[in-house]
Amino acid sequence: MQLVGLNSCHAGDPLPKGVKGTGAEALLKALTKITQPYNGGVTFNFSNPTSNKFYREGEADPFFSMRDPTSGTKEITWNVADFDDSTLEFYFGTTEPAKGELYEGTKAFVFDSKSGGSLAFARLKYTASLTGGMNTSDPLQIAVSADVLAPTEGGVAWWPIATPEYTEAAAASLETSSLKSKGL
Repeated sequence: MQLVGLNSCHAGDPLPKGVKGTGAEALLKALTKITQPYNGGVTFNFSNPTSNKFYREGEADPFFSMRDPTSGTKEITWNVADFDDSTLEFYFGTTEPAKGELYEGTKAFVFDSKSGGSLAFARLKYTASLTGGMNTSDPLQIAVSADVLAPTEGGVAWWPIATPEYTEAAAASLETSSLKSKGL
C-alpha cells in the first residue's frame, strides 16, 4: 500500500485492543473528522532501535548484533492553522487556551491519504500549544506533537489500513451501547 498526500484526519477514543483487535473496525468507523493540518501534512519521525554489536578482538566487523526492541522512537507532528472553537476544544479542552501553555490528551487517530489508504494509530499521546504570530509568513497555529503508545489491552499500535467508511450512525451506535453498558 502506498500512502501519498493527506486527504483527511479523524480522531476519537483510543482503541483498547489495537488497530487490528476485536471491535477495531467499528471503533475506526466512529472516529470524527478533525481540522486538516497546516500545509496539508503530518510528519512521521520514527527512529530505529539501537543495536548492540559484539566484536572479536582484532576484527573490524561484529560477529553478533542484537537490537534493543525497547529503544527507538515513534513521534508524529503537525500544525493546525485554520481552527475554530470546536478545534480548540478538541486539542485544549477549552475555547480559550493560553499561548505558550502546553496541553495534552490521548486519542486514536487515522490519517487518510489521497491515494486511497490510511495510517491508523490506536493510541497517541499528544501535546498541543499555540504558536506563531499574526502575520502571513507564520500565522497563529496549533502545534501538535504525539507519541505512539501501545494499546491498553495489547495489540497492534499502528498499521496501514484500508480507509474506513466513517459514519455518524456508527458513532451514535457506539455511544448508545456505551451508555447501556453503564446502565444509563
